Amino acid sequence: MLSLQTRHATTSSSLQPDTLAAVQNLSDGSTARRLRWWMAFTLYLAAGMYLMYPLNLLAGDAVSRVANAYYVLFSSQPHLGAIGFIWNPLPSLLALPLVVLHPWLPDVVSKGLAGTVVSAAFGAFGVNGLYDALGQLGLGSRWRWLAVGVYAFNPLVVLYGANGMTDLMLATCVIGATSGVLSYTSHLKLKPLVGAAIWLVIGFGVRYEAIPLGFGLAAGLAASLWGRVSLRQIEGAVVLLLAPLAWSAGIWIYFNAIIMKNPLYFLNSDYGNLAQIATGAYFSHPLAAARHSLVGTLSYLGHFTLLFWPLDLGVAVAAYYLFGRRRDPRAPVLLGALVGSEALEAAFLYLGHLGQWDRYFINYLPMGVLLASFAWVKLSSAKRQWARWGIGILFPLILLSGDVGTVITLNSRGWGYDDGLRLSYAFSALRGQHPPTPPAGLDLYEGLQPLVSYLDAHPHLHVLADSFIDFPVLILAHNLNQFVITSDYDFHSILDNPRGRVDAILVPRPAGVATLDAVNRTWPGLWAGKVPWATLIRSFPGGNEYRLYRVGPNAP
Repeated sequence: MLSLQTRHATTSSSLQPDTLAAVQNLSDGSTARRLRWWMAFTLYLAAGMYLMYPLNLLAGDAVSRVANAYYVLFSSQPHLGAIGFIWNPLPSLLALPLVVLHPWLPDVVSKGLAGTVVSAAFGAFGVNGLYDALGQLGLGSRWRWLAVGVYAFNPLVVLYGANGMTDLMLATCVIGATSGVLSYTSHLKLKPLVGAAIWLVIGFGVRYEAIPLGFGLAAGLAASLWGRVSLRQIEGAVVLLLAPLAWSAGIWIYFNAIIMKNPLYFLNSDYGNLAQIATGAYFSHPLAAARHSLVGTLSYLGHFTLLFWPLDLGVAVAAYYLFGRRRDPRAPVLLGALVGSEALEAAFLYLGHLGQWDRYFINYLPMGVLLASFAWVKLSSAKRQWARWGIGILFPLILLSGDVGTVITLNSRGWGYDDGLRLSYAFSALRGQHPPTPPAGLDLYEGLQPLVSYLDAHPHLHVLADSFIDFPVLILAHNLNQFVITSDYDFHSILDNPRGRVDAILVPRPAGVATLDAVNRTWPGLWAGKVPWATLIRSFPGGNEYRLYRVGPNAP
């Protein structure tokens, strides 16, 4: 076993004075921590309730993850594998205790309330984690409250703390892992490094970006320790950080192999991110310019730093303290976390596999606050008093201007996708200026009520439906057991040979990502009425333009 822990007396001499001040600046009572957590949780949960009820602004991906938990418990064949193998399973697993309440409180599923509770809790943990990480940088309590407030009330952070999506969950894992590694590099105690490793495992349970994040932090950790401890200690620290992450990734690949018969099913499935992007449904001209272009990719990544522009200032200062004569052991950790947290997006962007969502760059926000705070700590050590006063005045203004940059960037036409529209609609609603229904494309259940009402009125009609596209119908319908869904053991068998096993098949119009629907892939002419054994029962205009076909006696 490699020894990772070194006596404090042998390491403190290698740390700069402001690093030692950071270590001494971490006292934070449990009462204050609970207060911050509950304040943030209440903020995000209240925002989520506001989005759900007066506005009906639901995030489709978030609701689909809650739907996966719903299938685990309430489908005709309940089993844990129904949670799915495309998206990371932790958000759905955490929603399970609330989804149990569905018979008494349907909104935990149909409104995605269970997902909102999970994302709000993660957001609150992120606020506390950021406060701790800022302490590692040597920021005083008053300034930490300011910096954390700028982050907590950032409109993109509030939106993703409220809507049940996984993006702020990932940002919280970035914060937690970065804080742990920063703490370890300061005083070489194992506990925070173990904590960082746990946050990486949680991050992998949420998003695949945790893999490059782990490698980025490992590189930063090694660079930070280089020359301060032995090579064996550096190796041991890196192994301790990455081993749990590697184990969890291996377990996920193993489950994909034994259950889905494809170890990389999560990557190359017909429903996965790569398949969805290949349909062209999320095309934009800036994405096209970045494809296979290093300049275009860097330009795209640079544009989204405007989500929190003080990040650029922090990167410049951290690079100076990484490559300059006055090295700071925290600089490589911060830069490694930044690069690692966005490395997957950068690679997908270059390869043409990225969608046009602003949320892919939400990690710029916590890392921007951390890097800007690092820059302030270093610059505030200026010898001249007037310089220190000037920096002290500018620091809060710079941080606050970062939130303004978020609003401007979210409303940049042609770059992002619908976050700016959602926020504009929500803010106009606060002023009493919104229309009675959400803007086109933002209503998850748009046009579905006639279809759901028809299915509820015919409870004995046994219907096959692919939950990839049809999940809004499934969670609105009165009886989920009326359907044969994708996670059922015999779904593909029935899809290939439906005669006598189901009464009808539900099919969306084969356009955009709906071309990936299993029914459209297996029976490509069904929606257009070109399958001879299927008889149209009824068409439902609006939304995905569903059609319900009866399975005839001459079906296979």
